[in-house]
Amino acid sequence: MMPQVAIYIDETLSEKLDKVTKASGKSRSKWVADVITERLENEWPQGFFELAGSWEDEKTPDRIMAEIRKGSEQLQNREELT
Repeated sequence: MMPQVAIYIDETLSEKLDKVTKASGKSRSKWVADVITERLENEWPQGFFELAGSWEDEKTPDRIMAEIRKGSEQLQNREELT
């Protein structure tokens, strides 16, 4: 048996969740579980470091990923405000 988690969200967020789950073809539970799994993943995607050196930039892979994560967090915060 899998553990269950109950969450409480407002109507606006519920409507957004319904739209994204319908578009993805996933249930609410599956979509939320996938997002949680993705956010808690602490590993680099397979083949990520094989790309090192394949671009011309002074930034390290860690610096680039930090900037991507920061941008992703800013986007998520902006979406939460709407």
